Amino acid sequence: MSAPALLRTLCIVGAIGLVGYGIIQPVEAEVRWLLCLWAAGPLLWLAAWLGAPRPQPGLARSVYHLGLVVLVGFALLSLQLLRQQVVQAEAIYYFVATGPDGSSTSNVRPVLDSQRVLRGRLLDRRGELLVSSETVAGFARRTYPLADRYDPRAFSNLVGFFSTRYGQSGLEATYAEYLTGQRGNAWARLRERVLGGAPQGNDLTLTIDAELQARAAAALGERSGSVVVLDPRSGAVLAMVSSPGFDPRGLSFDPGAADWEAENQRISAYWAELTSDGAGQPLLNRPTQGVYPPGSTYKTVTAVGVLEHPAAGRPDEITCPERYLPQEGAPPVTNAVDGLAGLTGDPSSLERVYAYSCNTAFAQYAVRLGPEVMTDVARRFDILAPQRASPGSATFSDLPTSQSLLYVDPGFLNYPRALADTGYGQGQLLVTPLQMALVAAAVANDGVMMQPYLVQRISRPDGSVIREQRPRSIRRAMASPTAGRMLANMAAVARYGFGKQVSDYVPGIAVGGKSGTAEHVPGATPHAWFLAVAPLDRPRYAVAVMVESGGEGSSVGATLAGQVLAAAFATE
Repeated sequence: MSAPALLRTLCIVGAIGLVGYGIIQPVEAEVRWLLCLWAAGPLLWLAAWLGAPRPQPGLARSVYHLGLVVLVGFALLSLQLLRQQVVQAEAIYYFVATGPDGSSTSNVRPVLDSQRVLRGRLLDRRGELLVSSETVAGFARRTYPLADRYDPRAFSNLVGFFSTRYGQSGLEATYAEYLTGQRGNAWARLRERVLGGAPQGNDLTLTIDAELQARAAAALGERSGSVVVLDPRSGAVLAMVSSPGFDPRGLSFDPGAADWEAENQRISAYWAELTSDGAGQPLLNRPTQGVYPPGSTYKTVTAVGVLEHPAAGRPDEITCPERYLPQEGAPPVTNAVDGLAGLTGDPSSLERVYAYSCNTAFAQYAVRLGPEVMTDVARRFDILAPQRASPGSATFSDLPTSQSLLYVDPGFLNYPRALADTGYGQGQLLVTPLQMALVAAAVANDGVMMQPYLVQRISRPDGSVIREQRPRSIRRAMASPTAGRMLANMAAVARYGFGKQVSDYVPGIAVGGKSGTAEHVPGATPHAWFLAVAPLDRPRYAVAVMVESGGEGSSVGATLAGQVLAAAFATE
């Protein structure tokens, strides 16, 4: 094969590879697809140029080159249309784009098409009806029986909204094809088209306990923040609260209204209220979409790294000085509490510096471990370096989820001071409350991190099961002995350390925990965090609470986590 023929073949293969890789990318990775498409363009042009005879210099050659450009441009446009109208047509039709404030934008057509469909019901783990549908004036209306017993705002971040004007969000969006019967009920839809009858969607049975969800929301109150309760053994989400919330009834169109124009104006006014600057972003699902510095709760991850790499970490050869200078010319690391060495002892142990949340000790640990080990340990908990993060890389798929990041700027951990700050939960760390709940759950589950899920079962209207979720592990995040040591460290926090208030709310039950007080905006009140697991002998609950600008994690966070644990045991 001649050199031009070989080069032409390589160009064709490269172009096909780029287009093939790009065309199968998810809808949200539009930039990646366009980069692949534009990169394939020059290769296609070169392949065409090498494969066709070239005319003599002059006008004919100029027209020839222009024709090649037009031909390649037409090919690229055809490939773009092929992806949009064939390969990804269905995904684009149902795609929901989520803005930074949590507001969602979706195609209104499937919503309008489903106005005559009785969307499926949403039920909690005990079978309590949360969301349903009814026929009004020949159209379907979404109803919310949950409002008969609970504040609907407590459930809004989970169920989402269904609106003929603003699309859908939450589970209404993620499982829209099942709720409308487009998936899982093909024979019934065909029968309805042929024989008539009211189309009916499939039901979702959720993993949440409605009573626990309501009590956790009441404990959080009007404060902005999150509560997540997981079953560490299975990954099932038992409660997931985001505050502030919204009333999904306010966005639901009532076809029985006497004045449809006035009904639409009412919905528009409520949407404007929810998206206003002073509303506090109620459409943002904070447990999965909010990203925050984790503060000292991240010492749990650093401690795992120390125990997994004892030669470098030297877990029980540690001090807790007032100040620690990891890098010349940079500000020193300091403790939040003066005289902490009097509590931890000097020298100390991993258990005591963890229980009393010594920043300078964990800064030393991080410097000992180095950037590679710190990155690897964080990756085990799906807290990724930005170059590894991509659309769809988050561990939770039932609701829109932000990826937790170890840092933002490339090379950040190469600086000792930055590495030290990361070790005690500051630096450029940005994590979701759900991700920190998974960290606690992995400790409670003997080191194995389970896939979190919110939908237990999808059923047809006749009760037959379409899909049943089974517990599935993501990976072993730490060795079993490490998990045992970490459970003992968390027990020390609740027994005598900075977080013992959590035990006051569940007397007689052994609890483990870790507080976190996270600085964010300079001069602002810090975020209050707390992780908890209980009961320690056979953990059934892993809890993460976060109150935005709430103050001290050891008081505000521990109190809230204790109240949530008390609610969990009370609703068993």
